[in-house]
Amino acid sequence: MESSAPAPSDPSEIWSVFVLRNPAGRCFVGHTEHLDQFALTADIEVAKWTGQPGPWPIVWRHDKLSRKAALKFEVSLKRDKNTPRFYTRTGLTRPRSNCREPCLPRAPRDGRRC
Repeated sequence: MESSAPAPSDPSEIWSVFVLRNPAGRCFVGHTEHLDQFALTADIEVAKWTGQPGPWPIVWRHDKLSRKAALKFEVSLKRDKNTPRFYTRTGLTRPRSNCREPCLPRAPRDGRRC
């Protein structure tokens, strides 16, 4: 993991940054204080937020962060999403090209994504 943020001073306030991925290869990056509880409802909640069907299993997580550090780390992962750096930082493999997931950081000249 790239984050070297200090652990929270209050042990009751431990936040996690996570990546969920659906079968189509779409990723969802977020942070929460109660990852185990969130995982129970993630399929329903994330499907509502994204409009994409699940299941949405947790494929990567980084635990024991303060809320501030978790938020910063989430934002930095979202900034890197769909770039080689995102996959290097998380250790995840890039999904095979399919027209549901952008295959390039920007669209080609003809406007198509895949």
